[in-house]
Amino acid sequence: MPSLSIVVTTYNRKDLVAQLIAELEQQSDPDFQLIVAIDGSTDGTADMLAGSRTPFDLKWIDTECRDYGLAVARNRGILAADGEAVVILDDDSFPEPDFVAEHKACVADGVMTGGPRHPSDPRETRMVWKMQELAKLPPCTPLDFETLHRDWPNAYMIENNLCMRRQDWISAGLFSERLKMYGFIGQEFFARARHLKLLYQFNPRAAVCHRGEYEGNNGLQRKDKTFQTRLASVLRPALMKPKHYRAQIAWSRALADNVPPPGMPAYWPDVATSVMARGARRAGRIIAGR
Repeated sequence: MPSLSIVVTTYNRKDLVAQLIAELEQQSDPDFQLIVAIDGSTDGTADMLAGSRTPFDLKWIDTECRDYGLAVARNRGILAADGEAVVILDDDSFPEPDFVAEHKACVADGVMTGGPRHPSDPRETRMVWKMQELAKLPPCTPLDFETLHRDWPNAYMIENNLCMRRQDWISAGLFSERLKMYGFIGQEFFARARHLKLLYQFNPRAAVCHRGEYEGNNGLQRKDKTFQTRLASVLRPALMKPKHYRAQIAWSRALADNVPPPGMPAYWPDVATSVMARGARRAGRIIAGR
């Protein structure tokens, strides 16, 4: 079995982190590492962790970001991991007892493994539906993205509870830090993974319980998330191109090797082109509708 590190990102929720640590002590496989990637928290999370005693290896890093730094926190957590494989979680997602054992059993070269994120509140109907659609995939069967989108078009992958070999995370380019806004990094990452022909498999037994979003998580209110998600939907297509993927991967490898990263190509010209194309398509639909 490969060694496993769990990277948990958190922002000003040391209460959730303390609860997560307590629940991780119930894992059927206790041989793992927990890395808490503190996303610029100011609530004393690091002090709380310094006083923690755990049966598993515990370490933490603080990005000291003062803006939306989820990608930064995940990336620094992955790079700080000692495990052969790394699974990423948010601080409001609590693993089931066989979580570690199930992720270890599925680790394979060039394959990402996703597990379910079951909402604790059944009124989160959108997430319930997403998990039902993912559950239709053949369990623990690596699939290419073309097959996934053709045969299971509603199987929307999520990066919270996603596992890969640490080296594969780096070779895939980690998470883009170019647009520090909500609603960007997951979609761009999966588009890049598809371009790189990585495989995806779903393990229904590597589950977490999602305790639900709350106002102010990640430092954002719901209206802020809505605005940033809409803005990201306009901006991210400009970065979902091979030249940007290549630059992202070169940047990731430099970061892992602790050498100065190369410059990144400008994306605003692509943003302008993307926005104009989007406007033209919308105008075409309006005209056709008339």
